[in-house]
Amino acid sequence: MNPAAQAASALHRLPKPIGAAEFRDALLAICPPRFPAARHARPQRVGLAISGGVDSMALAFLFSCLIRSGEKLKIADHPLMGAYGVVVDHQLRPGSDVEASAVAKSLSKMHLRVMVSRMRWKHERENGIDPATLPNLESAARNNRYHILGATCHQRHISSLFLAHHRDDQYETVLMRLLAGHGYRGLRGMQAANAIPECYDMSGVHKSGLLDDQVKRLPALSFKPTNREIRGLRRSLQDDVRVSGDFESITSRLVLNQTSRFAGFVTRTHDPNQPYLKPLNIEDGGVWIYRPLLEFDKDRLIATCEANGVPWFEDATNADKTLTTRNAVRHLLRNHTLPKALQKENILRLSKRADKRATQEEDEAKRLIQREGVVRSFDSNAGTLRIRLPTIDVGRKRRINSAQRDATLKEKQKVLATVMVRKLIEFVTPDQSYIPLPNLDNVVRRLFPQLFSDSSSESSRKAFSIAGVLFEPLPNNRWLLSRAPYPANRPMPSRRLLDRKSGNPTVPPLSELSPLADTRISKRASWKTCKHHQLWDNRFWIRLASTLPNARFRILPFHPSHSKQFSRALPDEERKRLEKVLRAYAPGKIRFSLPGLYAVNEKWLGGTRDEGKDVYPDEAKNVGTLLALPSLGMHLPGLQRWVRYDIRYRNVDLDLLVKRKRHTYLRHSAAPTARWQRRREARTTAAASENKTIDIATLP
Repeated sequence: MNPAAQAASALHRLPKPIGAAEFRDALLAICPPRFPAARHARPQRVGLAISGGVDSMALAFLFSCLIRSGEKLKIADHPLMGAYGVVVDHQLRPGSDVEASAVAKSLSKMHLRVMVSRMRWKHERENGIDPATLPNLESAARNNRYHILGATCHQRHISSLFLAHHRDDQYETVLMRLLAGHGYRGLRGMQAANAIPECYDMSGVHKSGLLDDQVKRLPALSFKPTNREIRGLRRSLQDDVRVSGDFESITSRLVLNQTSRFAGFVTRTHDPNQPYLKPLNIEDGGVWIYRPLLEFDKDRLIATCEANGVPWFEDATNADKTLTTRNAVRHLLRNHTLPKALQKENILRLSKRADKRATQEEDEAKRLIQREGVVRSFDSNAGTLRIRLPTIDVGRKRRINSAQRDATLKEKQKVLATVMVRKLIEFVTPDQSYIPLPNLDNVVRRLFPQLFSDSSSESSRKAFSIAGVLFEPLPNNRWLLSRAPYPANRPMPSRRLLDRKSGNPTVPPLSELSPLADTRISKRASWKTCKHHQLWDNRFWIRLASTLPNARFRILPFHPSHSKQFSRALPDEERKRLEKVLRAYAPGKIRFSLPGLYAVNEKWLGGTRDEGKDVYPDEAKNVGTLLALPSLGMHLPGLQRWVRYDIRYRNVDLDLLVKRKRHTYLRHSAAPTARWQRRREARTTAAASENKTIDIATLP
């Protein structure tokens, strides 16, 4: 370097390219194991969302260097085997397909596998609408992009998808939310790792797919001990127990199978006073997105590409300040000097403080639910949750600044209670969107009236609903959370299964279905199976298979008009069992929120069918026959010979289903109270007088 260049670099700090070791550390910091209980994971490729811009091309180059280095890395649960570059052509401007091909060639030169997908905008173009003129273009393009990315990842068995959002993108995001009036939770910005958005109803993509993986001969994740571990266990048992020929009988009782440690395979303690009902398994898995470049400025990404000769492609639409809100914010930042409080470093520090505060509140609410054993039982068959709320102590009066202290403490307790309530609602709610905390103020007022000076405990014990969840009061400060009844002015949730668009589907009347139980089905019968599970009411994943050539099926709520007819078609023993099961697991109106499998006849629907919608008006009354209540495992005799179904519950936080620990109290101060100290001293003195040994861990 000549003296002039050295002087320039000394006076002006040039952006430093990102090194491989620096990128590796940033990558591993955001990719901890998602399933720590897994004993073995097969190597996988990761996905890279590549737009062709400098940020995504820098991401592709850094991953290429990491893979070619040969270093053994573990991304989330799986050893890194390679990477796919996924290029999405938005089809919003002329020449976008040529640019996508050029990006693909550049990725191929980096020794990355490439997939190019194009947005079709089918619905808009069929209606003569230019997608580029949509008023919600930014959100619509984001929706379609994540759908394409999710489907591609599922097709290629990719569970980790990496995005190239960087520090400047984070600054723009937080600034936009600040200008929109968001609170501190909205100012957290983009998270470094979270589930893929906008793919809520895609099986195997959004928090689902692990149950199907576990039944494969070679699952991607194995919760079973390896053969080496089993051999070591065998040797240990032989040495300690001196087992000779009876070893197999002992190991058969160890329950060493590939699903024994996966929490999604739920078990239920048998209550002799109730009929046993096998609980539905809980889904998990899916695609997780990561943003490893959030701590790097854009100028460092540019320096990385320039230093290594990596080409990138500028999207001309990014310079159009009238196209999207983000473009307008970029134009503002590029051409104007904002006040110091709104500049990048200060805004990002604000975002980190907001994220730290929100994370602490989430963690504290989770610990409270676990420590106090708030969740008494969760029934995945009916989607109900029984809880017992903890008593939140408002604290004793203090002489110094008591009013201010009490007000501050109450506000913290309200936030904690609100976060806790939202976590409980998420077990049952059919809503896909995240519930904002301010929307739960009235709920917290009903459940924790002691936190509000103007609330009465009597009014809080009445039933109410929020976010599609019905809260029903039970004795001893307990509540039952269930799916709220469906409003009469809104269509009921519906899913079409095995719905052929041609032919005249006919389903025999119920009187003719019973003999089918004794009908022999040919071994060569062709089974038509749903390719993926379908999400119904945002609660149950359901898949169907059938040998009937011209049949249509719907998943609709269990309707009262079909109750008697369905019950009469069952054998006496099954009819009695159905009554007991409904009484025990789905009492009252809860049973009418259960999914029902219906066979549909076109004439019973009045000959009308809307191909573009998933719901028929008042459909549950008009469908032909109720065949089964899948979540209860109850169906017409012999149904499994010509119709089969598989059902599981959507993903919920199973860590919250922790039993209550003894001697735990809800306190908001780490210092022991005088009463607690006196009780401990008294018990210790009494034990000493009796010459007993006290375990300190057992003291309250």
